[in-house]
Amino acid sequence: MSRPPLFHRLVRWVSRRCLRWYYRERTILGRERIPATGPVLLIGNHPNDLPDVLLGYATTKRPLRYVATISAASNPVARWVYRGLGVVPVARVRDARKMRAQGIDLAALNREAARALHDALAAGDAVGVFPEGGVADTPEIGALRTGVARMVLDAADAGAVDDLTIVPFGVQYEAPRTWGSDVLVAVGEPWTLAAWRAELVAAGGTPTPAALADRMRASLRTVTRNSATWDESALRDTLVAAAAATTAPPGMLHAVAAELARGAWPTSPADPSAEEPLRRAALVTRAGGIATSARDHARLLHANGIAADAALAPWWRIVLWTPVALAGWLIHAPLFRLVAVIAERGKTCRTDHVIRRFVPGVYVVVGWYLLIGVALLVGADEAGVEPLWGVPVVLALPRMGDAAVAWRAWVKGRVLARRLRGNELPGGEAAVASFQGCP
Repeated sequence: MSRPPLFHRLVRWVSRRCLRWYYRERTILGRERIPATGPVLLIGNHPNDLPDVLLGYATTKRPLRYVATISAASNPVARWVYRGLGVVPVARVRDARKMRAQGIDLAALNREAARALHDALAAGDAVGVFPEGGVADTPEIGALRTGVARMVLDAADAGAVDDLTIVPFGVQYEAPRTWGSDVLVAVGEPWTLAAWRAELVAAGGTPTPAALADRMRASLRTVTRNSATWDESALRDTLVAAAAATTAPPGMLHAVAAELARGAWPTSPADPSAEEPLRRAALVTRAGGIATSARDHARLLHANGIAADAALAPWWRIVLWTPVALAGWLIHAPLFRLVAVIAERGKTCRTDHVIRRFVPGVYVVVGWYLLIGVALLVGADEAGVEPLWGVPVVLALPRMGDAAVAWRAWVKGRVLARRLRGNELPGGEAAVASFQGCP
């Protein structure tokens, strides 16, 4: 596929800004498991719309081609981005009525999508897909759609590709639609299509699209958090955070949290095995921490002499960066507020809240930076100063935004740690009551 590397670098740069300014900490584990060459199918869970897509780009340095619904490319800018990134557009069943009304031939579109996927795999590209078939606002991985599995098997049967590697990546959000929360991406063990087919046939099975979709689902479950209900999900995340904060070796906090998230956890706060983690979680909650953040737990428990992996920013760094951070907030705080208002008014469901921050946010920030650039040019001309001096100032604006959000996280960690010092761990009943009283 011919695509300008510069365009991909630009998209990655913008993606990093969006993720960095919304999610406080972004951790990716196991990215070395993704093969550097050869055809790869990167499959992910899809709980949070656009952020999941951007995190997929951040997971691998390879140019990633997504299989995505054409309904997302509803405007000229989106269609231009689709073309530039080599997205393979497909039609979903849920969009059929609307697309027929627009005169779009769904069968022809999906035939072209299958051909494009065949060509991408034959060229040795990395292809990303969310096989749940759309954003899934559920506490566990559901049944997967068979469309992509069918196209992959067709490509292999047609000789477009001899074999390909399938790699799962699980996006684990602390609070997916909360500004300043954390997100962790866990890349799972890769497996090959040829090995799966051989193993299935040897066991007397048939390599159908449904069977491949089941294998993909099992693979995704190894890198995602799964619970039967949202209440169980909240309890599990709280226990994972508290347990990881007190058992992880220094520097391994996120890896331990990702592994713990896949384990079996109590389904009731009253379960005796939940008592000790809940005591620690209740202490953090009482100090105003974020109950599901393993990093917050580690920071706050460390302040009380319990955990080892604190990662609190030193005061000298906070003081040193204060002037830059305050300037960054002066420039960006009105933008963040405006974008939040736009998202809140425009959202139609929970899962599109963040995308309605990211997409208008890019337009708003770019427009604001252009206005600042024009103002600097005019001001320099009026003052008789060389106008080019304003160029590095404008180019430094995104970095000032980075400094502002990072500084806020540093200060927050220090403030919470100070509030926790001197508190005692609550008893079991108090810990359960604390958890049950959490929003």
